[in-house]
Amino acid sequence: MAQGSVYRRCGCTTVDDNGKRVQLGPKCPKLKRPNGTWADHGTWGFTIGVVGMGGARSQVRRAGFATKNDAVSAMDDVKARASKGVVVNEKMTVGQYLNEWIDGKDDIKANTHANYSRYIEKVFVPHLGHVRLRDLRSAHIKAMFDDHTHLAPSSAQRMRAVLRSALSDALRAGLVTVNAAALVKMAGGRSPRALVWTKARESSWRWDVAALVEDGKTVAAARRSAPRPSSSMVWTPAHLGAFLDAMADHPLYALFWIASHCGLRRGEVCGLKWSDLDDGVITVERQLVCTPDGIIEDTPKSDASGRSVSVGTAGVKLLTAHRSDQRAELLSWGVGKGSGYMFTTPTGETLDPHWVSKEFKRQVTAADLPPIRFHDLRHTAASLMLASGSDMKTVSEILGHSDLTITGNIYASVYEDAKDAAVEAVSVLVPRKAV
Repeated sequence: MAQGSVYRRCGCTTVDDNGKRVQLGPKCPKLKRPNGTWADHGTWGFTIGVVGMGGARSQVRRAGFATKNDAVSAMDDVKARASKGVVVNEKMTVGQYLNEWIDGKDDIKANTHANYSRYIEKVFVPHLGHVRLRDLRSAHIKAMFDDHTHLAPSSAQRMRAVLRSALSDALRAGLVTVNAAALVKMAGGRSPRALVWTKARESSWRWDVAALVEDGKTVAAARRSAPRPSSSMVWTPAHLGAFLDAMADHPLYALFWIASHCGLRRGEVCGLKWSDLDDGVITVERQLVCTPDGIIEDTPKSDASGRSVSVGTAGVKLLTAHRSDQRAELLSWGVGKGSGYMFTTPTGETLDPHWVSKEFKRQVTAADLPPIRFHDLRHTAASLMLASGSDMKTVSEILGHSDLTITGNIYASVYEDAKDAAVEAVSVLVPRKAV
């Protein structure tokens, strides 16, 4: 590998013998003082020969450095990368790198891979894809997030974490000299705390819905548009009871019951098999995940997510009836043996988790209940456990949280509501003279 050389040049021009205007480059007389020292004119650059793709030699040229030391430092960086066997591709863009990076990420879950790919395709490449990887700066990344102010802080933090991980790999490979994503300051991304749909909150929300309907919106549109106290809302026992009553004859009744009583995630409940049920206890061993290639079976979200959860006497009775109904329906469709999954389509196929969420949303609207997401059934289950006297550690284990702190951060407000309800219950039990 050549040693390389640095040079100083400027953008001044002159007219040559053919009458054409050309740049003086390193020949500009303003570059040096009369005593031969460098003047404050022009910028520094370097050129060096390195091994390129396929072992072919290529010339790397970079310019625009303010000082000679900056140019030498950048040239030394290129030399160091080349000496380690790293192919120096000065023209590689952020888009090219990210696509190569995600294609080589075979050590992450399919669902995680799909999310990363979506971030790259929908956000990173449109904003950063054209920038040369070596030229990427924190200002580029900040501008990208400034154009996505609609993102929740937690979503923006997740996106930055993905970009930071990708650039960390680029840094280790010597493709960049700094992790620009690590330098971007962002608002905190803590997950929103779950809030209970108290009477006051529900009343305020319904007032907003009514006002939007008066302004000409449909009821469905008004329900979607009316602001909610939190993105994560929890039903009261009365709300859940009303929903389950309305769903009594629905094919997904048993699924919604398990989700709302046992706190299983959507993918976990969709991935349950009859072999996972033993003596009233469900063992969570898998989840169904939606990917660009279709629905696949994957391991649980984390080590802590693999757990055993009791369904109780009522749950056993419910699932026994559900299994009988499932067998009868499969036979009516001419299906002798099902897939083994606990919750399926009428013909025994696995459920699409996305469809389950959409159907839940439709049924909540039909029942005219305050809106929650399907995932909030998990929060509702947690709130009911806390309200019934379960301690935070037990609830954390049932939910499959890897850290008790996670449970506390999400359900702190719910826990306060549960304590308030306990105090009210004590007041009712204590006999008092009529005043």
